[in-house]
Amino acid sequence: MDGEVLSLTSYNKTLAEAFNKCRKISCFVKMKTTLRLILVLVALASSWVAWGQASFTVDAPALTALGQPFRVEFSVDAEPERDSFKAPAFTGFEVLAGPSVSTGHSIQFINGKQSSSYNCTYTYVLLPSESGTFTIASASIKVDGKSYTTKPLAIEVIDEGEAESSAATERNPRQQTPESRIAKDDIVLKLLVSETDVYKGESIRAWLMLYTRVNIDSIESLDMPSFDGFWSQELSFDNTPSREQLGGRIYEAYKIKELLLSPQQSGKIVIPATIMSVLAQVVVEDKRHFDPIFGGRQVYHVSRELRTSPITINVKDFPQGAPASFNGAVGSFTMSSRMPQAELESNTADQIEVTIAGNGNLKFITAPTLILPESFEKYDTKVVDNVKLTASGTSGSITYTYPFVARSAGEFRIEPMLFSYFDPTTGEYHTLTTEPYTVKVTDDGTAAAVPMVGGYAGYGGAMRQLDRDIRFIHTGKLPSSAASMMILTPIYWLVVVVAVALFVVVYVALRKRIRDNRNIVARRMKRADKVAVQRLRMAQRSMEEGNRHAFYEEMLRAMWGYISDKFNIPVSNLTKETIREVLYRRGVSADVAEQFCEIISRSEEAQYAPSAEGDMSEVYAFAAEVISKIENVVKR
Repeated sequence: MDGEVLSLTSYNKTLAEAFNKCRKISCFVKMKTTLRLILVLVALASSWVAWGQASFTVDAPALTALGQPFRVEFSVDAEPERDSFKAPAFTGFEVLAGPSVSTGHSIQFINGKQSSSYNCTYTYVLLPSESGTFTIASASIKVDGKSYTTKPLAIEVIDEGEAESSAATERNPRQQTPESRIAKDDIVLKLLVSETDVYKGESIRAWLMLYTRVNIDSIESLDMPSFDGFWSQELSFDNTPSREQLGGRIYEAYKIKELLLSPQQSGKIVIPATIMSVLAQVVVEDKRHFDPIFGGRQVYHVSRELRTSPITINVKDFPQGAPASFNGAVGSFTMSSRMPQAELESNTADQIEVTIAGNGNLKFITAPTLILPESFEKYDTKVVDNVKLTASGTSGSITYTYPFVARSAGEFRIEPMLFSYFDPTTGEYHTLTTEPYTVKVTDDGTAAAVPMVGGYAGYGGAMRQLDRDIRFIHTGKLPSSAASMMILTPIYWLVVVVAVALFVVVYVALRKRIRDNRNIVARRMKRADKVAVQRLRMAQRSMEEGNRHAFYEEMLRAMWGYISDKFNIPVSNLTKETIREVLYRRGVSADVAEQFCEIISRSEEAQYAPSAEGDMSEVYAFAAEVISKIENVVKR
């Protein structure tokens, strides 16, 4: 009975403890849920506040010329209250027009969600009344009962003075040609560089700028230099035009290209001129051709070729005293490393990672040299780069991974890796290094650590067994065999002599056959007279049969074929003039050559003209005689 009471008491106590734990967990869950709810509400409130905020901005050129009108725009991205816009006092400027109000409202449906935007713009046209720097004060507006103001905006007004008057003289309105209305300095092309005195490998920026005071319709052509001596890379840039002062005048400035240049050689490097052709718009007042819609204006397009001035960059070589680990890295860098495990089993793969980060010529740096113990098997280095090209240069990081396999057991030291670079800002070399590292390799049962003789395995000593499937070469006496007994016996020498003799006979026969096959032309030339005699006999047979047409056909075939075979000339390339020339070069007299050609002519004419048998016999005898004369001369 007492045991049952005790068990019941213990059970109640355990149940009470479990209940208390559940209550604590429940309280914690409630607190966590409440905290999450508060965070969500704060985020929603922040987004609602941000969504409820309106944006009120001002836009105007920061630079303008005295007497040149310009626009000032005040924009709000929400619907303002009626008559709530308050313009500032435009001190130093004369208001030519404004405010003109323009509004825009758009609604979009994307993936079933509706979004809308609203914009209201107040535009003024101002004319500077004097030169200097003036500030357009803040404007104010109300949206949903809340007031918004713009930031004050400073505008610099420049008096172009004589520059403008000289340009106006060049653009004399009395001149009627459109080309004359664009002054020489109304369109200017310039190639600008950030530095002209740099070290080898130090990056510089170069950007091509177009300055214009007239409307540019298009760029017809652009011929950039090749930048010999530089590694060049184009950069992305913001092509929004701006107003800039150049030679005391105000221009609309357009950035055409921006590049990053890194000199690869020392000395003076000249960047040649860039040539660009543009098409400019010229509006000419023409009262003789008045248009009721467009007035008396005529628009012309004028082509203008522009050219930049050559730029000389002085590239300095690296100073003396470069560290042995310096390989041309220029910039500012840091180096970090990740070493392998402190303890490895033999035949286990691992790797060492080294990361070089910073700004400079990262594209041209080389991996630091890693020296591993002899028993470590090293593999190809892997390179992963995260390099970005920006206006300030090349920045990012490059990670080098050195995989290896530890083959033998023991304790090994990994020597520090060195990386040196040159800092052009200080003109000094800096060397970064990793810490020395010790790796303990334990035996996994497949590799054995054995003593080495003089630092390497050799005869009379043992070597490190890399794996059980790799055995050391046998160093003992070679076993004798039945094959060794055959060497230097009479039968052996007899077989050798017979094989050599058979080889010589076969070789000579093959060479002779090859020569005979290759000398087909010589055989044709040698047998040319015999072939001609055979054809003459066929002609004689036709003559005896009284077949005049077949006779002369065989005569022609014999004469043409003789020359073709004798002198290796295709029949298709033979003419009577060719025959005369070939025979003359081979020493045959001109009379014999002419007689040979006469036989061909008589045979050609007799094929289609009546002739007696006596004529055939005469031609036959004459041909045999002429061929015999030629053979006597050619064979000598």
